Amino acid sequence: MKDTIANIENYSSLKKAIWLYFLLWIFEGALRKWVLPGLATPLLIVRDPFAIFIIVRAIYLNVKFMNGYVVWSSIITLLAFIITLTFGHANLFVAIYGARIMLLHFPLIFIIGAIFTKEDILKMGQALLAINIFMTFIVYLQFISPQSAFINIGLGGEGSAGFSGAMGYFRPPGTFSFIIGLAAFYILVSVFIFYFWLSKEPISKILLYASTVALIFALPLTVSRTAVGGVVLVGIFAFIGSATSLKTLMKIAFTLVVLFGLFTVLKNTTSVFNLGTEVFMSRVDTASGQSGSFEESFFSRFLDDFRRPLVNLLNMPLFVGKLGMGTNAGAQMLSGSTNFLIAEDELGRVGGEQGLILGGALILLRLILAVNLFLQSIRLPKEDKLLPLTFCGTALYLITLGQWAQPSMLGCAVLTVGLLVASINMNSKQVK
Repeated sequence: MKDTIANIENYSSLKKAIWLYFLLWIFEGALRKWVLPGLATPLLIVRDPFAIFIIVRAIYLNVKFMNGYVVWSSIITLLAFIITLTFGHANLFVAIYGARIMLLHFPLIFIIGAIFTKEDILKMGQALLAINIFMTFIVYLQFISPQSAFINIGLGGEGSAGFSGAMGYFRPPGTFSFIIGLAAFYILVSVFIFYFWLSKEPISKILLYASTVALIFALPLTVSRTAVGGVVLVGIFAFIGSATSLKTLMKIAFTLVVLFGLFTVLKNTTSVFNLGTEVFMSRVDTASGQSGSFEESFFSRFLDDFRRPLVNLLNMPLFVGKLGMGTNAGAQMLSGSTNFLIAEDELGRVGGEQGLILGGALILLRLILAVNLFLQSIRLPKEDKLLPLTFCGTALYLITLGQWAQPSMLGCAVLTVGLLVASINMNSKQVK
């Protein structure tokens, strides 16, 4: 008992560092665009010093985070690092930039999982709900403003940050560097919105209602199929996790009615929401013309992101010395261009950087982690399933297909999967 309380007190510095990592994930893009544009490139690794501190401090405090995933991912990455410097592109800085993904950030997943309690998880969720309201206001301004406006300025204070959408409107990035970061943010926010609606956890009703409205309002303005599809997927996992009795089924029905009601009110009273919905549907129609309906285009892209790189992996050399070359920063250091030198998708990048043996091993390791976390979640007692299964709605994708070469996606993956691991372990960490 005393040891448990002492450990929790000792973990205070670790938790503060994780919270700073969390805040820098959300506002890194804002620093690179609006606050310190002249330092846009160095700020790419602004979270790395905190990752190093967290790992060193966790080792000092004897946090039990060293497991097979951390050990094998480190061995694979170090071997790829040696091969890259010996037989590959031989650029030390590019190789280090590529290696830091698994050596510095990946272990944080298990540190968060080891020290975060249920209270810590829910505090971060409440913070996300509050930030969501602020984020949606920024997205609204970016959507209605021209790309030349300050709110839409690009990295380094140059160009524009918006990405092509539909009907002359652009996909806004919010405080992030790119739209992919904003999409991941809203999907993670939806985890807690669904959880607080379906659970009995105490939460400010004003905060929950306001954040729910903000999420529904923002989704069409993102003009992002990933954001909308991801939120729907989280909802499906949340309902699966909560559908354990007639009472909870009634709560699900009530939640669906409330969400539909909020959508209807916004559609009938807000012209910008109507415009955003029209723009979003126009983009869906354009994409559907290439790959069928929205559901087909979403799931076919998901399946193709699995199939294509795995087929390509079988044609790769046994070893490839290109660690870091598949990242935008690595590409810029090697070629002076931010174009993808290997592949845009994550599995293609991993295989293309490390080859059949090491790349295939790392892909397999991540697949095993995803399957194992899902099985652990589904096997929990029914009263403990809701939060982990809701996290699974996004964490499983982030583990297997999340673009970890992109700093915002890497940060989101670390935090989301870390919170999933913590939610699986949370009952064993409560102080009686």
